[in-house]
Amino acid sequence: MQPVTGRKRQLLWIVPLVAALVLAAWWLFHEAEGPRVEAITPVRSPLVQTVVTSGRVIQRRQSKLGAMVPGTVAELLVDDGDRVEADALLVRLADDDALASLAEAEAAVSESEARLARVQGVGRQMAVQALRLATIEAKQAETEYRRQDKLFGTGAVSELDLERARRDRDQTRSRRVSASLEVAAAAPKGSDVAVAAAALARAQARLTAAQVAVEHTRIRAPLPGVVLKRHVERGEVIQPGEALVTFAGDGPLEVRIQPDESNLALLRLGQRALVSAEAFPDQRVDASIARIAPSIDPVRGTVEVDLTIDDELDLRPDMTVTVEIEVGRVQSALLVPSWLIHDFGGESPWLMLAEDGEARRRDVELGLEGDDMVEIVSGLGEEDEVLPPGLSIEEGDPVRVRRTRPAVDLEVKGEG
Repeated sequence: MQPVTGRKRQLLWIVPLVAALVLAAWWLFHEAEGPRVEAITPVRSPLVQTVVTSGRVIQRRQSKLGAMVPGTVAELLVDDGDRVEADALLVRLADDDALASLAEAEAAVSESEARLARVQGVGRQMAVQALRLATIEAKQAETEYRRQDKLFGTGAVSELDLERARRDRDQTRSRRVSASLEVAAAAPKGSDVAVAAAALARAQARLTAAQVAVEHTRIRAPLPGVVLKRHVERGEVIQPGEALVTFAGDGPLEVRIQPDESNLALLRLGQRALVSAEAFPDQRVDASIARIAPSIDPVRGTVEVDLTIDDELDLRPDMTVTVEIEVGRVQSALLVPSWLIHDFGGESPWLMLAEDGEARRRDVELGLEGDDMVEIVSGLGEEDEVLPPGLSIEEGDPVRVRRTRPAVDLEVKGEG
């Protein structure tokens, strides 16, 4: 083995030193260029923004039917789900007292009608006949008095005979006047008729009240429809205003939703929607917004919205449904995934871009929002390279884009 000379020893430590310097220079060069990252480019595509919420099928003609008087349930004529016609009897309360009062009122009306008929019929006929007789007697007495007066002038009769004739004339006149008053009293505007007519009117009013009292013991369907729920059983004592039956009148069904008030600015009358129910997963029903409540529920922070349904299919009142409302549509929108946006949902959204080897912050204006994608209205170009969050890169830091991927190819949030 030959001894190591001084020149060879020198080479042994120079070679590692040079290698270390080369590696350091390479590291410094690449460090100055920044880390190698993958960037994302926006895509242009149609976008539909929707508001999705749950709701419930309602029947606008739905109401709770009750009684206006207290009572005991005597008869139930319907059950849940029964279809009935308008004015059909649903529930009857105990009505013995009401029916007795009705019979008494009917008898009083009959009696009053008979009395009025007597006054207007037989009484008037008798009065007219008496007037005719009194008129004849008065004429005869007047003729006799004039004859006696002439005879008295010739001395053929005594003054006593003339006085007797005058007295008969005056008496018959008086009877004729009385008969005339009787006829007037029995006339349609006479006092007897007026009294009898007033009595009949009072009896008829009592009859009407008795009929109403009987009807108050009957709960009827206000229009054709379906009994949704019966709330009482036979023998129960009920109070005025208590719900006995929940009733839904025939008519178009609607859907009522209560989306968060933050969506209020997106909602408009006439906007189209799709309605689906868990009971019919393969069916989707077209609908449109018909009414937006003017106020917000202060407790829940929601707004009440009603939608009309184009085709009811097999939907039922109170059924739970899912509603998807189309609130915006763009045929060619510049899109990026929502998770790329910093301060998303805040006042100043922005993106981090790779520009000329450096990271640059870019403020952007957002438009419609899809399920995962968001429209960029301004602040971003189609060729711009967007850096994903989570790279620990600040504005001005050097970066190297090793490759770019269009946003449409991203399958997993944050995939890089």
